[in-house]
Amino acid sequence: MSSPSFCWKKSPKVEFVGEEGADYGGPQREFFRLLMQDVQQSGVFEGPSKELLFTYHQGQEQKYLKVGKCVGWSIVHGGPGLRALNKTLFACMCGHNPSFRDFRWQNLDEDVQSKIKKILNCKDENEFAALLQAEVLGNWLAECGIYMSKREEIPNTIAYICKHYVFMRVANIIKQFTDGLNSWGNLWDVVKANYAAFLPVFTDMSVPLTRQSLKSLFSVNYSTRGTNRREQEEDTIFSWEVFLKMVEDSQADVTFEDILIFITSAGMIPPLGFQEQPTIDFYDQEQGILKSLLLFRRQSNRRWFYDDSPV
Repeated sequence: MSSPSFCWKKSPKVEFVGEEGADYGGPQREFFRLLMQDVQQSGVFEGPSKELLFTYHQGQEQKYLKVGKCVGWSIVHGGPGLRALNKTLFACMCGHNPSFRDFRWQNLDEDVQSKIKKILNCKDENEFAALLQAEVLGNWLAECGIYMSKREEIPNTIAYICKHYVFMRVANIIKQFTDGLNSWGNLWDVVKANYAAFLPVFTDMSVPLTRQSLKSLFSVNYSTRGTNRREQEEDTIFSWEVFLKMVEDSQADVTFEDILIFITSAGMIPPLGFQEQPTIDFYDQEQGILKSLLLFRRQSNRRWFYDDSPV
């Protein structure tokens, strides 16, 4: 990707080393899912996995620019977005003015947390006045642009400290990130103008998968009702549903999210759904040995499930 000859604009064709199969959408979708995981762990972000904030590294602006380009690259080619930014941070990035009164300051780095605890633990005006001495917290508060004189100002002060560390201090870094997004036809400008629509693309708005929601994703291509094949197919689907019930009851070593990734290469259902609905088809294997193959098609031939028990 750092090569001068690399073209961001062309639709990528993905091939995984050691695996055969043309890229009809599945490998590309899996590649972008893995890319977004890697971006989140690249050192550009910090904090809880679903409430990410930008790290503060001066002099590494090109890294944030490239990460922004990677996120935009995934979005414009139908891959997932970041889906992990802190919602309050994302609102600020889009030009809104959210309240930081309820922001979880425990998500900030330990040094900032310790200073906030000192402020909150002030029991009286004397302790508060001592805390405001320059050598204690006075200089630090001034660097944050905060000048307080009364103990009752503490809630607003904590909120401003959070806003300073979450958004204002990293404004130049955020600018590099959004410039990377804007390299894709001014994508970030589109995001800002459609803040609510892009919330599930940049923040975690996912609903946990259930047995019913996973089942409802698939259309089943049954044979004509009343035929022997239809009876075999219904037996196979029954086994599939038994397996899903085992997952629901935590009696299997996989989750519904694991199954969705295995079949579609997507870690969650896209905000606009899948471009093509996943289908279930049935295939006979060997003559003389009654077996039924339950195949989940996606736009790739890389993976499938099967049930090889006698029908």
